[in-house]
Amino acid sequence: MSGIGDRDRLFKLMPAVYRERDEQEAFPLRDLLRLVTEQSDILYSDVQLLWDNFFIETCDRWAIPYIGDLVSNRLLNGAQNLNDPDTALELFPDLAGPDLRPPNAIRTRADVAKTIYYRRRKGTLPMLEELARDVTGWPAHAVEFFELLIWSQNLNHLRLFSTGCPDLRNPEAVDRLNGAFDFMSHTVDVRQPVQSEGWYNIPNIGFFLWRLRAYPMDNVAARVGGLPWQYYFSPLGNPAPLFSRLRAEGDPAGLATELHVPGPVRPAAFYKDISPLQSMVAPFPDFTEFYGLFEPFPASIMVPNANASFVVIRDGVPVPPVQVRCENLENWAQPTGNIVGIDVQRGRMAFGTTFVPVNGVDVFDHYGFSADLGGGPYQRGKWLVGDAITAVRMTVRENGVAPDFPTLNAAIAAWVAAGRPNTVITIEDNRTYTLASPLSLADDNFLIIQADDRKRPHIIADGGELQVTGDHPGSELTLSGLLFEGAAHLVGEIHRLRILHTTLVPGRGLQEDGAPTTLLPSITVEPLNAAGARINAAFRLQIAFSITGPLRVPNQSDSLTVLDSIVDGLGGAALADTGTVNQPGPPVSLERVTILGSSFMRQIVLATEVIFTGQVIAEQRHAGCVRFSFVPANSITPQRYRCQPDLAIQTAIEKAEKVAPLTLAQRAAVTAQVQARVVPSFTSIHYGDPGYVQLRLGCPIEIRTGADDGSEMGVFCHLKQPQRETNLRIRLEEYLPFGLNPGVIYVT
Repeated sequence: MSGIGDRDRLFKLMPAVYRERDEQEAFPLRDLLRLVTEQSDILYSDVQLLWDNFFIETCDRWAIPYIGDLVSNRLLNGAQNLNDPDTALELFPDLAGPDLRPPNAIRTRADVAKTIYYRRRKGTLPMLEELARDVTGWPAHAVEFFELLIWSQNLNHLRLFSTGCPDLRNPEAVDRLNGAFDFMSHTVDVRQPVQSEGWYNIPNIGFFLWRLRAYPMDNVAARVGGLPWQYYFSPLGNPAPLFSRLRAEGDPAGLATELHVPGPVRPAAFYKDISPLQSMVAPFPDFTEFYGLFEPFPASIMVPNANASFVVIRDGVPVPPVQVRCENLENWAQPTGNIVGIDVQRGRMAFGTTFVPVNGVDVFDHYGFSADLGGGPYQRGKWLVGDAITAVRMTVRENGVAPDFPTLNAAIAAWVAAGRPNTVITIEDNRTYTLASPLSLADDNFLIIQADDRKRPHIIADGGELQVTGDHPGSELTLSGLLFEGAAHLVGEIHRLRILHTTLVPGRGLQEDGAPTTLLPSITVEPLNAAGARINAAFRLQIAFSITGPLRVPNQSDSLTVLDSIVDGLGGAALADTGTVNQPGPPVSLERVTILGSSFMRQIVLATEVIFTGQVIAEQRHAGCVRFSFVPANSITPQRYRCQPDLAIQTAIEKAEKVAPLTLAQRAAVTAQVQARVVPSFTSIHYGDPGYVQLRLGCPIEIRTGADDGSEMGVFCHLKQPQRETNLRIRLEEYLPFGLNPGVIYVT
């Protein structure tokens, strides 16, 4: 339809005499035809969409089950959970959007699209591995455990592919024992295959899954240690294992190897990868399986390897792999000569006695984490400020020339010189920048400091704390996509502070051993100004997909909203009033949040799918709701709905009373028993660890499946991990050869 989008195209087709008469009558005919045109455009678009809905690759989500029904595809569990409210879009209408909800983790479209493809290869091991990868969305490796059983050879029927006894002289091979890529022979284990036992039996097949993701960081400034030859891959200077890049398999019909999955690089594997170069003669290779440039580097003749996992840039020059050694740097030891030792387990570097950097070290590497939150090199374009928002736009990149700014402070200075108008400052790389303090906003204006899409710059607050000073009603500050080392201290009055896809490092920084440098809060909002006048009564703190330390917000403030985030109390109160120990802060709204520590607030407006690890005290209990959350004993909250351990206690008592009525003492005993069992447990509670706040596999099922839709409570609810495992088991019932027992084994 030519001219679609032109509201007046039908009106323009009318004879001129009618258009002139219509103009004399204030355009009633034109307005009528505009309504007709609008409805016509809707009908045309719907007709066009019908063609797209014929194909699984382009159809709307509602059409996927109907196409799947044509090939007798059983719809995956959780595939219809598409009506969750988009709270973030309601709070942040200025962002690009249009949908700020995380993408649906249930891979329905791929499952339907490959149904016939799967059935043609049904029962083969590569197909089962690919099925596990496609259905769950996690990298996978399938192992037929009967191939790893030990047996006695028959001289008349030799089985030459037998793995036999392990070579104990090969440390790398022995290091793979009882792992996903173990190739040694084992005795029979007749138990059912589960996470850590019952693997090696004739009917067993294992599906190893990697839940942690490997995030690539390009051109990051490494952190210098206590001596000039000591460096850390992490810009925070904490121990952080290096992860291998997730790479596509060269042969779709083959099986994944250790190089095709994202996991911590094993020191033994890296040693085997890098050590052969020491016995070679020139010319030396420019990369190995793990080490090498990601892409062409300026003024370097080294050939890049798009599948490399990390590389070191010394004084602006890439270090070739022949000068790299695999080292254990738990106790720092400086190597000799023009070499650099790398400890992949701790993310440390030690430069040789004649190879100490002069102008610093940059790195390209991968770090591991569970999900796209807290800032990172992941797709975040819809969380950037929309182009339709009227504001001054500034860009920052290292060594940038006009119109770019070379430093963040240079952009801030230009913003101040311009009179502090509505401004968006976008940082376009992963470098480290300092942010001067104090910072003063302007009345009714906003300042947004955001990272570009797929970037995570490291921001260091000058003096360890960004102070926002001056009383400026209506002013707003937004930090988006940043790794922020330090804290935010709102000394003056502002209207709103937004923390989006940002990490305010718990403890304001990390020590060499990974411990926080302090227990002070990440955000402090003052209730009084320097003159003693009451301020921040209308203040709103809004946090989404972020990681922070303790929050201290005045009781008098308007609200605190936290979505899909982690609030780490560092062993104390996570949420509380400013300056008063264990006193209630403002009203809070929490959705899919994990809170490490106690929480004190004036009112809980809504708390859904939240894990409170410490006591919760809400002053007002007559309003609000806590639903599908874990609330510790002795907490004071408004009405609870299907919360734990309350629900588990009720279920246990009802089950026991079906046998015989319980006395008060017996009820108390059942309650105590359930409370001791139903407690959240995590892989790690130390920020900087790859498994930070990830629920342990042994965490009670009431918490692992306690959300509204059956997924886990807490910050990683949106990953839908229980549904993904269930979907894999559903598909294995259809595609696994008869008589085989599947074992789902999580590597990370």
